[in-house]
Amino acid sequence: MNNIGRPLDDNSTVSIHDNEKLKQVERKEAKKEKKSGITIRELTIIGLLAGITIALGLSGYGIIPLGPLNVTTLHVPTLIGAIVEGPKVGAFVGFIFGCYSLWQNITAPNILSPLFINPIISVLPRILFPVLAYLVYLLLWKAPQGPRIIVSAFMGTVFHTIMVMGLIFLLYADMFALKMNLSPDQVLGSILFLSATHGIPEAVFAAVIVTPVAMALRKVLRKDKPKNTKGEDVNVTNAKVREPELAETTTVETKEASVGEENLTK
Repeated sequence: MNNIGRPLDDNSTVSIHDNEKLKQVERKEAKKEKKSGITIRELTIIGLLAGITIALGLSGYGIIPLGPLNVTTLHVPTLIGAIVEGPKVGAFVGFIFGCYSLWQNITAPNILSPLFINPIISVLPRILFPVLAYLVYLLLWKAPQGPRIIVSAFMGTVFHTIMVMGLIFLLYADMFALKMNLSPDQVLGSILFLSATHGIPEAVFAAVIVTPVAMALRKVLRKDKPKNTKGEDVNVTNAKVREPELAETTTVETKEASVGEENLTK
């Protein structure tokens, strides 16, 4: 046969069967990490984004006084964490954002700071809005990655504004009217006006900044792995079917080579 003289090297290639075993081991390790709670990578990203959040706040670029409220950019790292690593990371970073907002309203108060001393207003919405942003991201699974992130970041910020201002209206409508020198009938209109003038710029800013950063991080972290096409799946299946056949052929060729060598020796 033509293949008698071909040298066999078992170490030259890795069989598909071995690759499948490695994949199974990796899947088991990933499941163990998920069961254990937070992975090391998630902790690292939480620490990094939380540090950026605090740095933005301390530098003065994170909370910018504008009228009776503060325009914030501290929600940007929270949205990045949610879109890149999921709602768990986003919620943790949002908690840091909320705690810093609470501290900021205590140490550097403005006219509406007494309302934000309540953690239900200053902390709770900051934990929930990244989760909602991630849900929007999941709902848009058919959309291209760019528009998908833009809409998620924009809507996440809108949800944040709605929750904060809505809770103020539900819990502190009278105090809001007193602080702003408004009649009770003017409270709802004033809250809607402040929500639009502060929330929309924050949402646009988030969409512009979060999108390129999140896309780059997802690419680096290989979060968007291309799915196998039907043709690739067929090729893998055929390769698995052919593997035993190749092994049998190699065995036959080896035996024939051994017989040929014995005949030559005789």
